[in-house]
Amino acid sequence: MKSISAILFFISLILFSSCGNSDDLGAKIAGKWNMKKVEELSKDVTAIHNPDNNRWIRFINDAGDKNRGTFESGSGDVKENSGKWYYYEKDNELFIDSDAGEDDDSYWEVLIKDNTMYWKGRRFEFNKRFEIFYHRDN
Repeated sequence: MKSISAILFFISLILFSSCGNSDDLGAKIAGKWNMKKVEELSKDVTAIHNPDNNRWIRFINDAGDKNRGTFESGSGDVKENSGKWYYYEKDNELFIDSDAGEDDDSYWEVLIKDNTMYWKGRRFEFNKRFEIFYHRDN
């Protein structure tokens, strides 16, 4: 009986340590993401917000903290915006602090599964209307 308990303990230890940072959004978010779909109040408005199907955002992690860093975004080869991002694990909330000004700052609930990232607007009535879907750039 003791050997079964020991085996189960070691299996759970291996599973726990292998999940570690891989489940943290801060660790997963780094890289370039291509916008695939935008919904406003459940209506597809991608043609308005991504008419040429070439919008993207790139997250760069801060070397000292996996839950913050810088970002840049744009269309095609053109960088149009930049700023800082912060991920608040406790609230599962991503804050985009845009260099374009306070009116361009936003909060998002974020889910990353495999190569897909999903954003749902939070806090401000305007961005609560939006859901955005991204795919990781290879």
